[in-house]
Amino acid sequence: MKQVLLPFGSDNADVTPVAAAAQFASRFDGKVTALFYPRLPDPVIVDPMSGGVVSYEGIDEEVAAQREQAQGQFAALKDGLAADLAARISVDMQRLSNWRQIGEESRVFDLTVVARASKSPHWQTLFEMALFEGGRPVMLVPEGWSKPFGDTVVIAWNRSTETARLIGQSLGALKAAKSVHIVELEGWYTAGPDGKALQAYFAGHGIEAQHHKADAPNGPGAKMVELSRDLGADLMLKGAYTQSRLTQLIFGGATRQVLEQSDIPVIFAH
Repeated sequence: MKQVLLPFGSDNADVTPVAAAAQFASRFDGKVTALFYPRLPDPVIVDPMSGGVVSYEGIDEEVAAQREQAQGQFAALKDGLAADLAARISVDMQRLSNWRQIGEESRVFDLTVVARASKSPHWQTLFEMALFEGGRPVMLVPEGWSKPFGDTVVIAWNRSTETARLIGQSLGALKAAKSVHIVELEGWYTAGPDGKALQAYFAGHGIEAQHHKADAPNGPGAKMVELSRDLGADLMLKGAYTQSRLTQLIFGGATRQVLEQSDIPVIFAH
């Protein structure tokens, strides 16, 4: 994962996970590209018979103000990094004209990094744009995270296509880890190879992984968070939205639980 995308705007520049992105890229002698996105008003549908007019006068001034604010906040975070980490980050303030381009841009990066930030009301939208439109892994970082990570990795193995795709895209991170744990939860898996088969696959790549099975009475997502703590993990890999987003919104689901509760960085793929 040598090419890392770090999107930021005026709505989240001061909580952008700059340190986490730089630290993870450094594990692979990689680079971080920080892209500023302007947040424009969402398109408005006007009844052509109403005579209403939508004016976007002043948008250029608004974008300029967003850019200035975000640039200053991001620079403060970058200046707080060690020199070797700061040197890995390049900042582009001009490439994007709308934040909805983040999903498209993420297609040419190994990983997109997004923070779960309570003060940023749009973090989940940003996460989902990269996840569903990019086709590449997305890392969600807890707010304020600055510790090194990636040495102890736990994999939420539910035998799904999404998780298999993520593993294939994350072999470099798994090879760089000091310990890898495969976790299977009773009743939480689709048809497919079990954890022992994944363990054998890893062995063929020179990765020694431990296999664990457990019950999940309070839901698979909550159990994965609990087991990650018990195992001392500092990174989780999880396929995202094996169930539909609508189903998860109504009934809950593992992805939603992990999104809301995880206290370590999590790499997702769909």
